[in-house]
Amino acid sequence: MRFVQRGKSMGFGYRRGCASIAATAAVLLLGGCIGGLGGCGTTQVKTPAADAGNKNGELVYKYVPPIELSTVGTTLPAPVYPPGDDRNDNAWTRHLRDNLGIVVNKWWETSAGQLEQKTNLMIASGNIPSFFIATPTQLVQLERAGLIEDLSGVYPQYASANVRSVIEEAGPEVLEAAKIGGKLMGIPFTGVAKESVPMLWVREDWRSRLNLPQPKTTDDVLTIAEAFAKRDPDGNGRNDTFGLALNKSLSMGIGLLNGYHAYKGIWITERDGRLAYGSVRPEMKQALGKLRDMYGAGLIDPDFGIKESSKVYESIGAGQIGMAYGSLSANELYLQTPGSRWLAYPAPSADGSSAMLQHGLNLNIGFWVVKKGTPHPEAVLRMADEFVKKFYLNTDDAVYKRFNYDIEQKASIWQQAPVKLYKSYKNAEISAHLEPFLVSGKEPTAAEKARLTPEEREKYVLIQDYLSGRSAEWSVIARNGLRGGGTVILDYVKKGQLLADRFYGLPTKTMVRKQPTLAKLEEDVMKRIILGAPLEEFDQFAEDWKRLGGDEITAEVNEWAGAK
Repeated sequence: MRFVQRGKSMGFGYRRGCASIAATAAVLLLGGCIGGLGGCGTTQVKTPAADAGNKNGELVYKYVPPIELSTVGTTLPAPVYPPGDDRNDNAWTRHLRDNLGIVVNKWWETSAGQLEQKTNLMIASGNIPSFFIATPTQLVQLERAGLIEDLSGVYPQYASANVRSVIEEAGPEVLEAAKIGGKLMGIPFTGVAKESVPMLWVREDWRSRLNLPQPKTTDDVLTIAEAFAKRDPDGNGRNDTFGLALNKSLSMGIGLLNGYHAYKGIWITERDGRLAYGSVRPEMKQALGKLRDMYGAGLIDPDFGIKESSKVYESIGAGQIGMAYGSLSANELYLQTPGSRWLAYPAPSADGSSAMLQHGLNLNIGFWVVKKGTPHPEAVLRMADEFVKKFYLNTDDAVYKRFNYDIEQKASIWQQAPVKLYKSYKNAEISAHLEPFLVSGKEPTAAEKARLTPEEREKYVLIQDYLSGRSAEWSVIARNGLRGGGTVILDYVKKGQLLADRFYGLPTKTMVRKQPTLAKLEEDVMKRIILGAPLEEFDQFAEDWKRLGGDEITAEVNEWAGAK
């Protein structure tokens, strides 16, 4: 992770009927320019051809006459527009039209949860827009049908330094995942999986009251969990608390599993270089044994096996749980327990070596794809560059209000940007930029404040309000203050503690047929073991997993890895 002075190009980067597709391709190809962008005419650019690519990390030209692009996309469940604005007439569309010569027409927008289904229906209809987000499976379908552009030559020539930085920080696998047969068929919509890895959150009022150690090892975690469950940490005289949060999918236990070098649901690299499924490795048996012991000792809610994460947070809000593995954001903890103070700790390890924190492919939904035959496919990269500059690199308050968030209107205007890329470590970056001032205790000078983003300046004020007693809201300091969640992520990155899923291809043939059965087997056996079944059941589970298709899947995954 690296930082570059504000105002210059910034090096710091911040996440599925082939027959019908083929028929769609035939219809579109026969249609020539049907659904095209601004017809089949030629659009000129203001600058000479020599300047049409990168210039000091930025793309500087404007399309004259403007080019017209159609798209579809996602939005918040209840989008709020400033008065007079809508999805096709807002700060972002006007800026792109007036300054870049790009006119964007969004056919429709929907929630992220509905996007895949609605996009599938759109593809099946034979009418796709100029550019849009495609899931990994949709990417392959579109490529096989010949419906999307090969961007192999576009990306090297037109991706700005800002865009490259964001994509490179997301991990080399995200760009590799966009390639089919060596051709780059989409631009990764980078996500925040890296910044969402687990850390350990502890109620500091409980820990202090019981004079417990800070958690530096998994043994410390077990000690704290036992005390929280058995020593009346809330002082109400009742036996009504538990030591550690756990939900039915075990996602809230990933941090503890990782502390035992066990990796649920992802593929890891063995010493011989082959890929292996983490859920059936011997380390998982040991980790499940610890959870089994904790459950048997009454340190875990006996109803965890039927509780979604939301229900577990309700238990936290009811004052029943004082320790949980979670992401760097403390918002849910603050909302549930505003009068309590939680502190983030790096996920401890069981053996003195650093815990490796697992994460999936660092994508948001999938890839930005461009319809075959679209003039100026590089326009997608132009818009991505504008988003990175306006959303992440801007230091001007007026620009922030215009393009990012209008606090008076409570409008998340950034959602209307037609193309977005997410930085992998946004909150960690905020923490890094604020740390010098928080450590020194000195107010930043006017020049130093000017180099911060509006969001960073806002976070600094909120942290100072909490420290001075003017505010009781601790969620910001828990995330971006000293020893906050952001600094935990910085520490992980510095020490190389992030572990990406090494399989990022499409589901293999056997996965498609047998993964649902294997996933159900995994969930049932792991839960049963924690609830008290003999630990030896894990050995039978590992054998059953291999026999019922796991061996075939492992062979296919390694064949994929060898062909990369």
